[in-house]
Amino acid sequence: MAHAAKRFGSLRRNPYGAALIALATLVAVGCSSSTGSSSAPGTSSPGASSPGASSPGASSSAPVQSGGTLTFALDEDVAGFNPLAAGDTEFVLAEMQDQTLPRVFVVQPDLKPVLDTNVVTSASVVKNNPQTIVYQINPKAVWSDGAPINADDFIYNWQAQSGNPKFKDAGGKPFLPAATSGYSQIASVTGSNGGKTVTVVLSKPYGDWQSLFSQNNPLIPAHIAKSAGFNEGFQNFGAAAQVSGGPYEIQSYTKGEDLVEVRNPHYWGTPGALSKIVYRFILSDDQQPPAVQNGEVNMVNPVLASIPFLDSVKAIPNFTVQVQPALEFQHMDFNESNPYLALSSVRHAIAYGTNRQEMITRIVAPLSTQIGPLGNRLIMPTQPGYTATDHGAGSFDPAKAKSLLQQAGMTMGSDGYFHPNFGPEKGQDFTLSISTTSGVAVRSEIEQLFQADMKAIGLKINIQNYTANTLFGTIGPKSEFQIIEFAWVTSPFTSGNQSIYCSYTSPQCGDNWDHYADPKVDSLFSQALSTIDPAQATAIYNQVDGLLWSDMATFPLFQNPDLFGWSSNYKNIVPNTSNIGIPWNANAWGAA
Repeated sequence: MAHAAKRFGSLRRNPYGAALIALATLVAVGCSSSTGSSSAPGTSSPGASSPGASSPGASSSAPVQSGGTLTFALDEDVAGFNPLAAGDTEFVLAEMQDQTLPRVFVVQPDLKPVLDTNVVTSASVVKNNPQTIVYQINPKAVWSDGAPINADDFIYNWQAQSGNPKFKDAGGKPFLPAATSGYSQIASVTGSNGGKTVTVVLSKPYGDWQSLFSQNNPLIPAHIAKSAGFNEGFQNFGAAAQVSGGPYEIQSYTKGEDLVEVRNPHYWGTPGALSKIVYRFILSDDQQPPAVQNGEVNMVNPVLASIPFLDSVKAIPNFTVQVQPALEFQHMDFNESNPYLALSSVRHAIAYGTNRQEMITRIVAPLSTQIGPLGNRLIMPTQPGYTATDHGAGSFDPAKAKSLLQQAGMTMGSDGYFHPNFGPEKGQDFTLSISTTSGVAVRSEIEQLFQADMKAIGLKINIQNYTANTLFGTIGPKSEFQIIEFAWVTSPFTSGNQSIYCSYTSPQCGDNWDHYADPKVDSLFSQALSTIDPAQATAIYNQVDGLLWSDMATFPLFQNPDLFGWSSNYKNIVPNTSNIGIPWNANAWGAA
C-alpha cells in the first residue's frame, strides 16, 4: 500500500498492494465528478501475460507537443529512495519512480494489469506444478548507466525480498524489505539466453504472480544495490538513486523543495513527451490551490481534500478536477506494545466510541456521497469481492465503549475520565496520544473529532503530529506512537496486505508497526496467497479481514475520495486510483 499520511504496500507508504481479483472481473473505479475540460484517455488496451501486450500509456493518446515542463505538487517529502525497503514505501516515492524504475506489469486506471513490453516482451506461466514463470526481457532494455537490465536484476530483487536469512545485504547484514509476499514462495530464479530470459520457479503456487517485479515492487538496479547496499545505499540522494530504467531519470533533488526528472537519454522506448517533470513539495495542502492560481504548479492530488480546497480548485479557470473513490482508505493503528492498547477490549472500546459517520458527513460527503463507514481493510467497496466483514464491530455505541473500559479494569473518575486500576496510569486519567502528518487540515479535523468522541466515553486524547519524514521514517517504523492515523493506498493484488497484518515477529511483516500477532491470520494469509482461483482467494481474504475486526487489529475509517486536478492545457492525464498513482503514464503527458 503507501503516504502524505499515505503509505502504500500495499500504501501511501506505504506505506505502498491489495485485492486479488479475477482479471476478467476487475472493473473501473467510476463515480468521478469533473469540472473543466476532460482529458483524453492515455491507457493502453489491457493485456494479460502474453506477448504483444502494449506499453502502458503508449496507445490511445492524444497528440501533444514535444517538450515543456509540468509541475506536480506533492504533500510530503521522501524518507529514502528504495521503494522496496522498510521505511521507504511512501506513496509519493512510488509516484516519483513511476517513470524511472522498470515494472513487468502496470495496473491501469481500470485496475487491470498490463504488460510493459518495453521491459519484458512476454511473461507467462509455463508450468503449474511447480508453478513456473518465464520472462523474456526486452533485448534493448538497459539502465541509464549503460548496464543491461537482465536476469541478475530479477535474481537480486527476489533475494532481497525473499525473507530468507541466507541472502545477505552488503556487509553481510540481513536484508530489511518492506514485504516478502510472493517472493518468499520463490524457490529459484535463473537466467539464460545471455541473461535476457528469466525463469522463476515457486515452491508453492502464488495467485498474485503478476504482482512480482511489478506495481509498487519495481526492479531496482542489482549492479548498484549489491555494492551500495539495499538497506542503506538508497537512503540519501546520490548516484544510486539516479540510475533509471524508464523514460525519465532524476536530475536533482532538494530536500523540502523539489525533485526534478528529465528524459532518460538512454531509454530505448518512445521518449517521454515532456522535457521535464517537477515534483514540488508543498507540505501544507491549503497552500496548493494558491500555487495553482499563481502558475507555480500544474497538478494536485492532496492527501484528503478539504471543502475549501475543492471549492478553490473548482474556481480556477481552465483547470480539470475529478473526484474518485480510490483504492485507499483512512484508518487508525494501535500500538499493542502499550499495556492498555494490548487489550482487545480497549481497542474495541475506542472503535465503539468513534463516530465514523460524523467524520464522513463533515469531511467526505461534500466530495462524494457514495462513501460510508468502511467494513473491510483488504478489499475496497469499488472492487469486486467486497463485503463488510465487521459484523457490527465498527458501529457507534458509546455506552458499549464505556462498558468495555470498565471490564478492562477502569473506574470512572469524578472528572469524567476513566482511571485504570493497573499499569503506568493507575489512578490517573486514562490518556493516549494520536499522531499523523502535520500540515493537513482534514487530518487535524479527524483528530479533533476523535478527541471529542473519546472525551465523551472517558478517554483523554493528546494530539502529537509530525512531518511526514519523521512520522514514516522514525515514529512509525520504530513504533514510537500509541495511535497513528494515515492512509493505505492499495492495488488489485490483495496479497500485498500480508506484510501489514501478519504477526510482527515474522520477517515477512515489515509493515506491521503495531506489535499485532494472530497465528490464525498468518495461516489464512498463507492459504490465500497460494490459492490460484480468484473467487476462492477472495473468500479467504474476507475471512482474514473478519479476524482482524474480531481482534480490532486496526480501525478502518472510510475509503478515500481522491481529488485529482490539473491544468487543462495538458493532455493524456488519466487518474489512477491504485498505488501507482496518477504519474503511471506521465511519459504520455504533454501540452496540446
